Amino acid sequence: MADSQEPKQPSETPLAPVAAVRVRAKGTPDLDEIVLYSAPSAFFLWFVIAMGWLLNLLCPKIITTSAGVITRTGGILTSGACAWIFIFTLIYFLLALLYDLSLKKLILCTLVVSVVWLFAKYMEGLHHVAIIGPILNYFARLDPQFDPGTVSVICWLLFIPWVASLFEMGFNRRKKFSPNEITESHFGEGSELTDRMGLRFQTKYRDVLETLLGFGAGDVLAVDNQKRVIKRYENMVGLWFKWSNLDRILHQRETVLEDEEALEPRSDDK
Repeated sequence: MADSQEPKQPSETPLAPVAAVRVRAKGTPDLDEIVLYSAPSAFFLWFVIAMGWLLNLLCPKIITTSAGVITRTGGILTSGACAWIFIFTLIYFLLALLYDLSLKKLILCTLVVSVVWLFAKYMEGLHHVAIIGPILNYFARLDPQFDPGTVSVICWLLFIPWVASLFEMGFNRRKKFSPNEITESHFGEGSELTDRMGLRFQTKYRDVLETLLGFGAGDVLAVDNQKRVIKRYENMVGLWFKWSNLDRILHQRETVLEDEEALEPRSDDK
């Protein structure tokens, strides 16, 4: 007895990218897409705020006695060490905002500083020419101290623009990448759709300092066939860790178009 069911033709079994597009055409909610958020500059304040609150826990407590004597008790680090850590935290944050230090520039700057430091120590050790010593002694005499109250006020005031940056990321800096298009939502203004036809995508990590503060943040560049940058999505948070999935989605449209062209009947085959 012959089987009533006809065997499926190989062409009826769609490839994975084709299936993804067909599923989307049917309106099912299971879409292959990824959502990333572009971080504003205020988002990087989390580093200063977190470091300030952490140092408040590690710094000795200031106690004022009835006689007006100020003493410091407890704490894992000294007040001077906490002060220098907070100062370098602020310097790191300012450098991240003011300069774009790529990996090559950062290595070059590190080498230059290292050479200058070694040369200065060489001059001091063999020729007794004081270069680094007076500078270090000057800053040591300044003797900065960590004030928990002042730092707490600074952190709480900076916490306000940091929270505002989260709202800005959620309402105005949300990017949804799908096999066919890129959707940008702008609160109160509308949405912007970018067709991915003929575009290639590249990643660029302009600033190593911002990349660390943004948990692997980087830029996504949309490039046309003439290698012109059509669109730049800056400071995408977590791009380093999500690029493998994003790259797979960005290549689906090209694969889909090639598969659909292969499935279309040719005129000379009729």
